[in-house]
Amino acid sequence: MPKTIQFRSYNVSLQEAWAIVKYKLDDETIALPSKVLAIERVVRMGTHNSITKDDLVHCLRWLFEHYDFC
Repeated sequence: MPKTIQFRSYNVSLQEAWAIVKYKLDDETIALPSKVLAIERVVRMGTHNSITKDDLVHCLRWLFEHYDFC
């Protein structure tokens, strides 16, 4: 059975989410739930013109480094 991780809701604006995804995923002062919420907010944006493919790949790598999806 897949492991479901539930987080307390952290309010991250779209601008903050973009900045976290673009520049701060490796910043240890930002809570893990905030980073996950930031990734989710960015992934759900209508367009991704302001985020590069490298940024999105970095998000995927970060997720797989920090969570066990098996």
